[in-house]
Formats: sequence, structure tokens, C-alpha cells
Amino acid sequence: MIKYYQRTVKDNKLKKLAEFQIGSLVYVSDPSEDEVKLISKKFSLEEGLIMDALDPYESPRMEIKKNAAYIFSRIPELKESLRQISTFPVMFCVGKDFLMIVSRKNPDFLISVVDKRKKYFTTQRTKLFLRLFSEMEGLYSDLLNKINKRINYFSLNVGNFKDQDIINFVNYEVVLNDFINALLPLRHVLTNILGGKTLELYQDDKELVEDLQLNNEQLIERSKSNLTNIVNIRQAHEVISTNRLNRVMKVLTVSTVILALPTMITSFYGMNVRLPYDQSPEAYWGIITSIVILIGVLLIFLRKKKII
Repeated sequence: MIKYYQRTVKDNKLKKLAEFQIGSLVYVSDPSEDEVKLISKKFSLEEGLIMDALDPYESPRMEIKKNAAYIFSRIPELKESLRQISTFPVMFCVGKDFLMIVSRKNPDFLISVVDKRKKYFTTQRTKLFLRLFSEMEGLYSDLLNKINKRINYFSLNVGNFKDQDIINFVNYEVVLNDFINALLPLRHVLTNILGGKTLELYQDDKELVEDLQLNNEQLIERSKSNLTNIVNIRQAHEVISTNRLNRVMKVLTVSTVILALPTMITSFYGMNVRLPYDQSPEAYWGIITSIVILIGVLLIFLRKKKII
């Protein structure tokens, strides 16, 4: 699917065009092979790089070919819950007279953002690209805030974990590692852009790139911090679970030892042989008294040894 949009400084709304015009935003979503060949020929682009943008495992990077800059990034996607966050690749191609967005999935929110922001003009292709880049960083920030809230909740209830909570923690680790793998390469991309050798930057553009760099560093550090918190909380849960298990085992061991005394004594008097006082009517109370005394002595001994 190929769509063309345009907004000049004179326009109040984003216009959808039937055909390409200079200064347009070209939106390519899940293109067919014929569409890939069409746009590569029409805009003199590298067909192989366009195909790379459709690879779900493509890593962020930057390529300069002829008169176009190809910037690959990954956009976070929230499905039904925080456990199902993933990222997918998107390519921005900054050409001489156009900005192109290529992705296998539909990053329609980028078009919505351009439509809502009155000062996002498609004719200012480099500035628009940087602003869309900033919107993507905003998505990462929002999702990190949500994950951080869940981690803080778990940190306050570390002693009441359920099996599903452990599964969620593992999923959060996968998500955060995916974020870091997507954000780290963008650090080098932004550094190259700021150098001014790949894209023509005005002073406002340079300040925007510097802000993007700062936000990128903060997102990386926040992701690493959340990962560290997850590891610490999980280790704390393991220690608490181990201590609980040790206490249970201690109680069961002490109970076994205590119950062994009356079992042993009553077993002697259950044998079909002659035993002391086996004919005495007071033998029952004597046995009970002996058992109680022995249990009491054992409990005092265990208490002094701080076993119980």
C-alpha cells in the first residue's frame, strides 16, 4: 500500500494526494514485490534496502546511498497487555524532495501525529523526520513508565508473588532487552546525523538532534535500571521463598522428632512380651507422664539451641 500526504506552511490540514508531488510524505505499508519495484524505480532508491525494511529482525542503522539517507529504526508496539510488547522495524528515507516511511506493519500513528501537529510540514523533510523520531522515543518513554509502575508494585509485594507474577517478570525482561537492543544502535545513528555529513541540518535541527540524543541516553538508562530492579526483586523473592521453605522444613523436622518419642515408647508397650508394670492399672498414666516430660525436656533443649 502506497499513500502520499502533503502539508505546506500554508496548509492547516494534512492532505492526502492521488499522486506524488514534490515535498510529499510517502507512506509505504506492507508493500508487495511490484510496489517495492515501483517505488525503487520511481524515486531511484535501493531495492535491497527497501526489502531490508520489511525484515522483522532488522536492526537500527543508517545507510547513505546516492542522494538519499536510509535510517532504520524499531517502533514499540503494545498489543493486549504489557507482557505482549514487541518492536517492529521501520525505515525513514530522506530524499531530495520527499520523506518516505516504509514498514511491513502499519505505523499509522505516525500519520496521525503529522495530522494532529499543526507545525509538522511535509515540505520540511529533515525536520519532520526528526520530529517523528521524537514521537517514537515518546512511545518508548510511555511504555517504560507503565513497566516501571508494575515493577514498583511488585517491589512492594515481593513476599506475595504468584506464579503468573514470575512469568510477567520474565516477559518484562524480554521486553526491556528488546528495547535496549533497539535503542543502543540509535545512539550511533543520531551521532552520525548530528555530524551534518548525512543530512543538511539547520540550527534548530541540531538542537532537536541533541534533544533526541539526550532522550535516547535516558531511555537506555531507564531500561537498564528496570532490568536491574527486576533482577533484585526476583533474587529477593528467591531468598524469601528459601527462608519460608527452611522454616517449614524445620517445623516438620522438629515435629517428626517430637512425635518419634511417644511412638517409640508406646511401641514397646504394644509388643506381646512381658514388660515392667504391664499388669499395673497405673501403667497408662505413667506412660503418658513420661512422654509429656520427655517432650518438655526436648522442647527446652531445642529452644536453648535456638532451633525453634
